[in-house]
Amino acid sequence: MPQGKVKWFSSEKAFGFIEQDNDNDIFVHVTGLADGVTAIDKDMLVEYEVEQGRKGPQAVNVKPAAAAPAVEVVEEVIVDDEGDVEVIETAADDEGNVVIVDAIADAEGNVDVVEIVEDAEGNVEITEIVEDAEGNVQITEIDGEADAD
Repeated sequence: MPQGKVKWFSSEKAFGFIEQDNDNDIFVHVTGLADGVTAIDKDMLVEYEVEQGRKGPQAVNVKPAAAAPAVEVVEEVIVDDEGDVEVIETAADDEGNVVIVDAIADAEGNVDVVEIVEDAEGNVEITEIVEDAEGNVQITEIDGEADAD
């Protein structure tokens, strides 16, 4: 679905224009606003469909563009007495997707990274990357479904 920025819109005049990526403005009539949308504001990012109107293309089903899901990132860094460093980073978005990255680097230069990705449907992907001090790398991938508790 195309997106553009509202160039101007007047509720009094019942129409306005949206700036498209191709530098051509597209006409929007108040009847082209999506259900529940009563007005659009200047510079608002909107998405729309294009239909042929009486005088050329016009935007219909115009609504505010969906915002990218908010992502919350939590990072914890642990250093033990032997100089091993562990970084645990967890990210979760508004759609229920979760990513956990657990990275451990020991004093000898060995690195172990485990990435766990679980989507909102309970699908899980686990990737483990192990790199030793000599630069040898082993990657293991495991797919599955989350266990329901």
